[in-house]
Amino acid sequence: MNYNVPMLAPHCPWYEISKIAPPNVKWCEASMCSVITEPANTWSNLVYLALTIWVWRQTRNMEDKTLKSFVPAFFLMGLFSFIYHASYNFFTQWFDFLGMFLMIGLFIALNLRRMGKITQKGIWPFYFAFNALFGGLVILFYLKYIPIQSIVLVQALFLIFSELRLRKLEKGTQYKYFYSSIFFIVSAATFSVLDVTRTMCNPHNHFFQGHATWHILSAVSLAFAFKFYSQFNYEGMTYESTDSVDSASTPLTQS
Repeated sequence: MNYNVPMLAPHCPWYEISKIAPPNVKWCEASMCSVITEPANTWSNLVYLALTIWVWRQTRNMEDKTLKSFVPAFFLMGLFSFIYHASYNFFTQWFDFLGMFLMIGLFIALNLRRMGKITQKGIWPFYFAFNALFGGLVILFYLKYIPIQSIVLVQALFLIFSELRLRKLEKGTQYKYFYSSIFFIVSAATFSVLDVTRTMCNPHNHFFQGHATWHILSAVSLAFAFKFYSQFNYEGMTYESTDSVDSASTPLTQS
């Protein structure tokens, strides 16, 4: 593929695989000729490990097994991002996108559950189909030179709009954690945009980078998002079946 991104030197560890399939974007941080090509963008993913441990501690004694699914979702997202930024090639970048889909897809599945659009047993077929579909789209977008990051943007917007719709369907939902999550994810996205557009960019600073800041702030956002979603008892939810969301007259209840 002929993506306009800097190539690694021929003697570098990831040169061959990066030459075959380079990533579709180059963040500000200069690539090093090392096993870890982008130190700041790579090591900053450890914040997701901290998030995973915290969520595991929060959920280990919970009866609702649905919330425990956040543990592998957050862990894999951080792991895949770590590997991608260390290796600088599309093959591992695909897993980086998959990690984001694992996280966003879980949120969307739970929103559909709250809307009454899927049953408790229907969460996982939807979840796996969601990730298979968008995982395939990543490859198609890459081959067609379509910005892959636009997929994540569309998913995020759908998630936000579905939550706005749920505000009208549910009673008693506390939104302070939701608003905190939105604040931090917007802040994180701002740093990421400043990075990729080179508005704020020092390529040779391997300690502070805009995209690394995205990792840190997005982890904080996800912590608040988890707190928001943990107020619901998904296995105990009941709802009246409706033909459309607009016709729903009875909000979800928790038992």
